[in-house]
This record gives sequence, structure tokens and C-alpha cells, in this order.
Amino acid sequence: MKEQVKKVKEFIWQKYVDYVQPESKDIVEDEVVGILETHYATVDADDDPECYYLGIILFELAFQNPQVESLYLAKAKTIFEQYRTRTGETDWDVIEDRLEEIEDALGSLGPDERAEIFSQVENDWNALGSEAAVQPSAPTVEGMVFVPAGPFLLGENNTETEIEAFHIDTFPVTNSEFKGFMDSTGYRAPRFWSEGRLNTANAPVVGVSWYDADKYATWAGKQLPTNEQWEKAARGLEGRIYPWGNEVDETLANFGHEDGTDMVTPVEQFEENRSVFGARDLAGNTWEWTRDWDKIEIDMKIIRGGSWVDPAQFLRCDEHLYANPKDKFDNIGFRCVRPAD
Repeated sequence: MKEQVKKVKEFIWQKYVDYVQPESKDIVEDEVVGILETHYATVDADDDPECYYLGIILFELAFQNPQVESLYLAKAKTIFEQYRTRTGETDWDVIEDRLEEIEDALGSLGPDERAEIFSQVENDWNALGSEAAVQPSAPTVEGMVFVPAGPFLLGENNTETEIEAFHIDTFPVTNSEFKGFMDSTGYRAPRFWSEGRLNTANAPVVGVSWYDADKYATWAGKQLPTNEQWEKAARGLEGRIYPWGNEVDETLANFGHEDGTDMVTPVEQFEENRSVFGARDLAGNTWEWTRDWDKIEIDMKIIRGGSWVDPAQFLRCDEHLYANPKDKFDNIGFRCVRPAD
């Protein structure tokens, strides 16, 4: 079942998010809803944050069958709003555009008919054991997204690994946020702080050592992510190669500028450079410090994500490099995590 669900999700992503010809030729779309609903009969939506896949296929099939159109659209709306509640993301056009179309399509329903349909949707989800469809899965933490407990695929060998739930910063720590730390504590400025190409307010802070990043995290009441936390936040539960999917796309991240042009970009510039949990800008722009020492170069800290100067290979979610914790480079920044309550 696990492999079947993975295959179905890849099909949906390729056809209805990337709008390319799906690799799988043997999937019957009318059967996809049943496959995913069977999946949620045993897996709570809290444990599978990618349930928006079901919302997408319900939305697409709704307009092909007038008998179930309103019901499917109401289900899709509930699922999309669940994802928004969990992640705090309200600007991903894959979901937001469909929500607008759903509201337009359901606009002709009277109040009683609308209430009846959404009551049925709630009952259907409860029958699948998935109260998460109408309940937030964890307390919202401003500026962070929730990553649930449970297994994920780690490393190039896709080793199934289980970790506890946590929150991770939606974006890397910016120059503006690091300045708040400096103003509050009198902490020294990062290297390159006076260089205009690197210190715009909404760009990720660079020129910080691992020790600088760790001190900021402590001041903020957080920690640097472990290697496993960073990778789960980036890859999701299916072991994606890049946060957005399995194909490299130069329009989705800042990388490959070996001639020194463009440098760091604002953290919100690449809207679709996001993981399934809603974490943004994990690939490219800047490497990110993690809490862990490298297992081979034992005096080095692991860094993840690639940067503006690196080739696409280093943007892969299963890749890492390492750096001396005292290093202060113009392509290494960081983000923070905190345990889930």
C-alpha cells in the first residue's frame, strides 16, 4: 500500500502541480480517490501532512462528474484548509487558486444545502479516523511550520528513520532578524555585514559561524536543527530529491552562479521553493548550519541545502557538506527549530 500511495502522489504532483506528462501510465484516475481514502483509513492525516494530494485529485475529478461535484469540492476545501492550518501557509498558489475556484463553484448553494454537504464531509473524515481534517495538528508557532513525528526516508539509501515532532523556521534567519539579536544583546556583527550585496533586510544572514548561529538560536529560545530534522523538513515523508519534487528546476531556487553574480536573494523570492510541510528556501541561496558533527570529518559541522554559488547536485535533500564551526562564509546561513509541545 505504501508504494502504491507514493506512486499515486507522484502522479498527482506531475499532472496537476507541475503540469507535465506523468511517468506512470497505469494509474486510473477514478481509482485514485479510493486508494487515498483507504490510506487514510489506517493513517491519520496528522501522520501524513501531504493529504493535500487527496484534495487536488478531488478538485480535479469534481468537475468531471456533476453528481459528486459539490461533495468533492467541499472535501477538497476541508483538506486544503487543514493544510493551511497546520503550516500557516496561505500563499501557495497550488492550493489558494483552487480554493478560490471552489468558493466560486459552491457559491450557488443555499445555506442549508451547504451546511448539509460540509456535515457529510466531516462525517466522512471521522469515519476514516481522521479528525485532523478539521482540527489543527499542533499549536501554531509564529514564523515556524510543524513537522509531525514518525518515520521518513533519510540519506541517499532512503533509510527509514523516526524522529519526534518539531517546529522549524519557515525561512532562514534573515539579516533583519539577526540585527534584532545584535541590538538586544550587543553581539558582534557578522562578517560581510557592511557589504550591500549581502545585508539587505530580507536576505538570509551570512558570514556567521556555527557558534554565532547557536548563540542566536539560544537567545531566540530555539536550537539549530539536527541533520535528521533538517532533512525530514526538506524531503517530507516520501523522500523527495528536492523540497518541491524530484526534478531540478532553475526557476525555483538561487544556485549555480559560479561567476559571483546575483549572490543571496530575499528569502521569499522563490515562492514554490517549499517542502510539503511549508518550509521555504531550503534548497539554494545559502547553506544552513545544523547541530550535528560530521561522522567522518569529526571536527566539522554538517551543513545542508546548497547555495547561490553551487551546482544543482548540492541542492539535493540527501546531500550534505561540512564546515569548520569557526568558518564565516558568504554562502552559509541557518534556521532554527524547537520541539513540538
